[in-house]
Amino acid sequence: MISRLIGMALILWLSGCSALQETMDVEKPTVTVEGVSLKSVSTDSMTLLLEVKLDNPNTFELKTVGVDLDLSINKNTVAKISKSDISVTIPAKDSNSIRLPVTLMFDQILKSVEGLPDKNGLDYVVKGDVTINVPVLGDWAVSVDYSGVLSVPKPLEMFF
Repeated sequence: MISRLIGMALILWLSGCSALQETMDVEKPTVTVEGVSLKSVSTDSMTLLLEVKLDNPNTFELKTVGVDLDLSINKNTVAKISKSDISVTIPAKDSNSIRLPVTLMFDQILKSVEGLPDKNGLDYVVKGDVTINVPVLGDWAVSVDYSGVLSVPKPLEMFF
């Protein structure tokens, strides 16, 4: 008798969880890289700004809880962006952006790029995950995979 009651309670509880998910009609958020721009240049390094756009198709707000991204130049990983303390609110049926500064030493870049003076830009790839907390359902890792070309000024262009 007790095992029947426990079994029925378990069935009701499980059906309640799936009904809750269907009622919430949760859609997976999307994450895209809007681009990488040059923020500043010094004699030995440059700082890039990686802009990541977060889109929330749901009727409730979401929050990011972490970022784990790799930045590669010419197929060589030059930076790992790993932050577990990023908390950005993504409003319901809206979007928000995260701007992540990445400082690269020129020796890192030169090891990755052959013939830098002959190039007008750097081919880059951003791969990884942004972790987003979905109420009741927990944390979801949303994949990022983006490639582009970053325009790099020639040395003379920086001073004129």
